[in-house]
Parts: sequence; C-alpha cells; structure tokens
Amino acid sequence: MKDIIAKSLLNKIERLETFEERLNVRFENISVKVDDYGWVFVFFEFHSNSGPTIDDIIKIECTAYDIDGHILEVNDNYVFPDKFFGFEVFKFSFQEDGISDKINKLRLYPKL
Repeated sequence: MKDIIAKSLLNKIERLETFEERLNVRFENISVKVDDYGWVFVFFEFHSNSGPTIDDIIKIECTAYDIDGHILEVNDNYVFPDKFFGFEVFKFSFQEDGISDKINKLRLYPKL
C-alpha cells in the first residue's frame, strides 16, 4: 500500500520548469517514499545546466497542498555556489502522521 501511495504522490509532483530554465538548473531522479506512519519523503538531484557551478544562492522549495489547494506544509533548502560541485542530492520530509493521505499535490521549484 505504501508503494502505491508513493507512486501516486510521485505523479502529483508539479515542477515549475520555467523557474528551472530561468535559473539554468534542473531536477532529476525524483522519487517519493512513504513510511508506516504515512510520512512522505521526496528525494531528488539538483543539477546546474552550465557545468559544475552556479552563480547565485538558490533556494529550493517543496510545498504540499491538500485537495482544496490549501498549503499543508513547506520545506526548503539552499544551494550555495561555494559548496556546489555539479549536482547535489536533497531530501524533503513531510512528517505528520497520515499526511500521505492528505496531500493532493507537491510543487517543487527553485528560486533566488
């Protein structure tokens, strides 16, 4: 059952590709896992389209929405130019019992 929910949530990820293009980055190898408590974990790789570097600090956000479009939770993390070497792996966690049943959409996007 957890695998079915995880696959369903993976299909509900909305990427804002225009944001990715504007910042010259991309997300790859996105996956979702759901644990026994219904917690949700989103994994992905962050890549630069311009080689092994980025010019600016980039904030990555992952927002969970319910069926009515209300925001359930927001996770964020930063990528720093001086610590970035081509790609970086991230994990966002939505740790509320049963949240996997409440999420209708996950939006993943970068911003400055």
